[in-house]
Amino acid sequence: MCHHLSRRVYRKREEIEFGPSENLHSILFWGALLTLFKKTKTPKLCFVLILILFSCLIIGCIHAPAPNRPTYWINTPINLKSAGDPPNQPLLQVIIVYGPAWCHHSALRLVCPDRPVLFWDPGGSYGLFHQEDIRSRDLILISPPDLETYLQFTWIYSSVEVEVFEWDLTIEHALEMYDVLLKGTDKNHPAGRFTTPTMGGFCSVVLSDFLHRFAAKTMTVPESFFFPHDLARVLYTQSPKRVLAFRRGKQIMLTPP
Repeated sequence: MCHHLSRRVYRKREEIEFGPSENLHSILFWGALLTLFKKTKTPKLCFVLILILFSCLIIGCIHAPAPNRPTYWINTPINLKSAGDPPNQPLLQVIIVYGPAWCHHSALRLVCPDRPVLFWDPGGSYGLFHQEDIRSRDLILISPPDLETYLQFTWIYSSVEVEVFEWDLTIEHALEMYDVLLKGTDKNHPAGRFTTPTMGGFCSVVLSDFLHRFAAKTMTVPESFFFPHDLARVLYTQSPKRVLAFRRGKQIMLTPP
């Protein structure tokens, strides 16, 4: 999973609150680091600590989960069981997984009628410890998880929140993307060469690149994004049918006004 420290300790949280703050781990970490800095007498160590802090600020480190969520969207509590796939409807789901102090993974789920669900877990770890080899080229081809199953998996890694962006697709577009994911493309394809295997840490880079090149009939993703929360920021502007937000024990559905 691709990790990065988040960006907004000192900015007021604007996203929807689910309850007590989940940033405790982040606050404790930075509090401990600053305390260590005050007690440090060695110039070299002070310089290293300053460099760490500065680097984190430069890359955009501290933010709460789901930092880009529009506050004016309609939100409704839902039951996890009711978030299942609608029958006979091609569906694209882009999944953003947030940790307690960093957003750390993105994945894609494609539902195409009359075909098995395709779950693409680029650079991820789902299925690595199953007794059966269910992964092939970062695709989960055997028993691909539904949302509930994947959520249970993410909780193992202390994930704070999972956002699922959903779009309905035409059957033609769904089949096009299905074939690209399953078979890949070569350099002669109009969108260029594509393959699903991904180096760990680059999940959002390859996923956003896939959306940029092969999902243009549904959305406009202008570039590749290294950080999952940057990809989420753009996806909120691409008219998803709904966004499902999951935390332990609480789920909401967000829809554009």
